[in-house]
Amino acid sequence: MFIAHLPSGYILAKVLEKKLKQNEISKKLFFTIIMIGAVFPDIDLFYFYLLDNRSVHHHKYFLHWFSFWIPIFLMSYFYLRHSEYRSKFGLIATLFSGAALLHIGLDTFVGDVWLFAPFIDQAYVFFEVTPRYEPWWLNFIFHWSFLVELLICGIAAMIYVKSRN
Repeated sequence: MFIAHLPSGYILAKVLEKKLKQNEISKKLFFTIIMIGAVFPDIDLFYFYLLDNRSVHHHKYFLHWFSFWIPIFLMSYFYLRHSEYRSKFGLIATLFSGAALLHIGLDTFVGDVWLFAPFIDQAYVFFEVTPRYEPWWLNFIFHWSFLVELLICGIAAMIYVKSRN
């Protein structure tokens, strides 16, 4: 995914806003946490470009592992549900890690992701993008899957416009 992570985070936040009806944190913080979580795994791109010299695919780093995010999500959700009081930290960590899991799921659509690393060193992807163009990112822009990204962006824009009225 290139452009749909942030809009998908917005869609997730709007869905959860209706489902949770929480009041532990402000609406602005609620949306901010989820939207940052939805793009956060790509912070590893700084390491990829600045320090690692692009030696391995950035989806191979731990921020793109389900084995990293699922325990964080489960522990924070368990803490949120079973603490004696509703914890702001538990809510924030659950929302953030849930959005990060959404990111990993979306990346798996057309990008190799090492879902079970470090236990299994194998990339998984739903649909392959054939390399035909230079630079490499044009292959993704001209692939049919980019329409899915545009659809996600369009849905997020429609939800935003509708909620402003």
